[in-house]
Amino acid sequence: MILLFVVAVFLTTVFLGIPLVWAILISSVLPIIVFDLGYPLQALYLNFIGGVEPNHFIAIPLFIVAGELMSRGGVGQRIITFSKELLGFMPGGLGMVVVGASMIFGGISGSAIADSAAIGSVMIKNMAKQGYKPAFAAGLVAAAGTIGIIIPPSIPMLIYGFVGGVSVADLFLAGTVPGLLFGGLFMIVCYRVGKSTGCDAGGHRTSRKALWQSFVSTLPALMMPVLILGGIFSGFVTPTEAAAVAVIYGLAVTMLVYRDFALRDLPNLMIDAFVTSAIVMVVIGATSVLGWLITLEQMPTILVGAVQSFSSSPWVFLLLVNIVMLILGLVLDPVPAILLTAPLFLPTAVSFGVDPVHLGVIMVCNVAIGLFTPPVGATLYVASRISGVGVLSIARAMAPLYIVAIIALGLITYIPAISLTLVRLF
Repeated sequence: MILLFVVAVFLTTVFLGIPLVWAILISSVLPIIVFDLGYPLQALYLNFIGGVEPNHFIAIPLFIVAGELMSRGGVGQRIITFSKELLGFMPGGLGMVVVGASMIFGGISGSAIADSAAIGSVMIKNMAKQGYKPAFAAGLVAAAGTIGIIIPPSIPMLIYGFVGGVSVADLFLAGTVPGLLFGGLFMIVCYRVGKSTGCDAGGHRTSRKALWQSFVSTLPALMMPVLILGGIFSGFVTPTEAAAVAVIYGLAVTMLVYRDFALRDLPNLMIDAFVTSAIVMVVIGATSVLGWLITLEQMPTILVGAVQSFSSSPWVFLLLVNIVMLILGLVLDPVPAILLTAPLFLPTAVSFGVDPVHLGVIMVCNVAIGLFTPPVGATLYVASRISGVGVLSIARAMAPLYIVAIIALGLITYIPAISLTLVRLF
């Protein structure tokens, strides 16, 4: 009863337009008052503060700073140039460049919004000039940008790992193949659109010399994910230490190698990164309060019993996870969606024999799809602002991308090897 009440209050407050943090806190306070649970309200404050105190959360602002550094310099343009040399000759090549560049940039920034903004600011106009419909070009940028939170390093995976006590290294490794799967299917759509419409039928293959030169130019940026992931997987650094290394390396690359970021630009960057980090941390604090209530009232146990009474099949459980996460993705950003649902789904997943790492990848893929789905899709609005095309027009043009994204989600959900093979190998 209390679980249903919490869900009803939360959804009502969100749809009424109440800010997310307040919606979460109201959903925590009202059950205590309505059901006379007897918990002291001072405990809410203590859990809010305690929720943001763990040292490992330092990794979040550090990764945000590193992503801002790499997105503000000329890294995006160099990645686009390299992707053009590598993929631009094929039918639908310009669309494939968007996807390829987004995958590379996502492995550097870990941010879907930064990915969409950096790639979209250059590629939407270029695709429109080539003959692509501006709505499809914007939609492709919005969809491809979300791969940035699936492939490592990924802030939502970082959050899931910290909240659920799951290895961040395993999560990062598990997200690699699913990210490539999403990218590969998006490229197939680009190939079909370019060839069927004739707007981008393909051209001459670039010379090896030009490809090598663009690769060498991009190599310093490409080394960032290698350093981060290599350090974590080898056990040489923790995720938090890897985030600090990413900041130092990002400063070195943008200021000393590429020289397209000056020291005088650093204060503004730090202020923007601080604001973004503060928003994330306040949401984490609020969800810690709700998580405290959920734990005390044994809501995960209640959910396990309810799901098991409905079906004993892990397939059905995973279907329910996808349905819930896709719906939440329509109204919530990835971080709060993961924070709210992970404490509920993890115990249920364990009872069904679902690997927690596999569950984390499934949840992140769901919220990634939510990022380019109306009405709240963040990358959708970024692409709309850059292109000047309305959100609904973009969403209609994205129908093929939605279809292949759901196909990818289904494959990842029901073929655990897609996520877990690399984890088991390494």
